[in-house]
Amino acid sequence: MLDEVDPGWLAHFARVLRVDRTGWYRPATKQLKRDEIALRQIEQTHLEHRFYGVARLALHLSWSKNKTRRIRNLAGIKIPTPAKKYKYKKSGKAEIDTPPNILHNYAVFKNKERPQEGMDYSGMTNIVAWVQDFTYIRFEQSFCYLAGVINLKTREMAGWRLGTNHSSDLTYSALLDALSKHNAPAILHSDQGSEYLSYKHQLLCQRLEIQLSVSNKGSPWQNGFMERFMLTFKHELGPISSFKGLAELHEAIALQIHYYNTKRIHTALKMSPVAYATSLTTKELKRDKVLHEMGG
Repeated sequence: MLDEVDPGWLAHFARVLRVDRTGWYRPATKQLKRDEIALRQIEQTHLEHRFYGVARLALHLSWSKNKTRRIRNLAGIKIPTPAKKYKYKKSGKAEIDTPPNILHNYAVFKNKERPQEGMDYSGMTNIVAWVQDFTYIRFEQSFCYLAGVINLKTREMAGWRLGTNHSSDLTYSALLDALSKHNAPAILHSDQGSEYLSYKHQLLCQRLEIQLSVSNKGSPWQNGFMERFMLTFKHELGPISSFKGLAELHEAIALQIHYYNTKRIHTALKMSPVAYATSLTTKELKRDKVLHEMGG
């Protein structure tokens, strides 16, 4: 036997081929049956979550990443590449002075040598912060704009609005949508777009005791999470040309946001945003109960 001559040959080829070396000793028919079952599982998952990569598939199926990668390759599953980001000019003039970046006090660089990789907000355990941004959607030879507000702690899309103009009215409406469904955050963060630096934003935040926070100029990574979300969201929304009319596009966006909030696994959370928010609420209720019992 080869492993009697060189005990390390099997481990070497297992690493090269990215397979489990214990499979070498199993009868081929048993391994084939296991693969057939795994193929059906991954194909079914792909039908429901067609943009899941290896990490999310592994979490969903409770497999190792190596097994997931191998079975995905056997199934021939590929994910389309996102389209190149379109750059557009933000119009208008800010109505208020630019607030400081308060959110930056609670964040650290994921990689100090490469700030463009974004910020890590995992240390924000007791502070609720929302981040906001909007993105263009090329539709019927024109543009419409999607404004969104995300809870940075739970990653849930708290509120959104779709409109034909990127103005402070659009972003303000998205904020009101979020506030109608959730408690007000401690911090509300955005970039320096005039769409967010308006009197009505400032007045509303003052009344609700929300601190406005704005990224420094020329530092897109300080709101990088929101920008990455928008890019991924549009990619997973699919071909815009398949929608007939603004009402159909609006419905598709609503369904995609519901899917993102309630079903799509977030790799950092290892579950959906709503499931994570529910788990936090459960923990908080247990904590409050313990504190109440200890207090008297």
